[in-house]
Amino acid sequence: MIRPGLRFFFTGDDTLLRSVLFLLGLMIILAQSAPVQAGDSSGSQVTVEVGAAFPYGQLGANFENTRLGLGATRGLELGFSYRIHLSETVSIAPTFFFLDYGNYEGFNDELGDYRVQSSSYRYAAELMVKMPGTDKLLRPFLAVGAGLNRNRVTGFYQDNFRDLEKSINTMGYSLRVGAQLAGLEFSVLYNINRFNTWQFYHSDFRERYNWDNVGLRAGWLIPFGD
Repeated sequence: MIRPGLRFFFTGDDTLLRSVLFLLGLMIILAQSAPVQAGDSSGSQVTVEVGAAFPYGQLGANFENTRLGLGATRGLELGFSYRIHLSETVSIAPTFFFLDYGNYEGFNDELGDYRVQSSSYRYAAELMVKMPGTDKLLRPFLAVGAGLNRNRVTGFYQDNFRDLEKSINTMGYSLRVGAQLAGLEFSVLYNINRFNTWQFYHSDFRERYNWDNVGLRAGWLIPFGD
């Protein structure tokens, strides 16, 4: 379930894509109009990041009481990116992240104690614009990303409690805002991960899933090059 404050921006696939494209265009305009500053644009960086992931939609809905719910709870996100600077304010980066959500744990008369595990691998490209300014220690930024999600569920089917171990590949988008503080980076993000599949529930047609999540990240910047 999407929070009411975010419903205006995330209410359908077309709206999601339009929002991402709008922000991408806005970032490019800001980057082109930003004054050039010395000292940041050369070389590249590896960013190692860790954070918390908060599930929404069917991913976080109760497994026993909500149709298609998987009962995932707050989880851990680990990943890295290789950021290539295109200018003083613009950079692009291939990224990889693993999201390991908290398990749903329940009890069934036939199975006894059981659990359902949900996780995602994310392979994406991210475009970042750092805001212009004279303070090199604190640099706010805005970033958008797009790429492949590999969503995985292991445990049991909700409708018949047969063994479940399935994965599906989907396209996803991300919106991220934060700040670089010296050699560290802190950010909050919204990952858009919605898809149709029959693999996580027994039915005669593909079900619609919302695996969006909010994330809080902290990163360590490792510079390469001059």
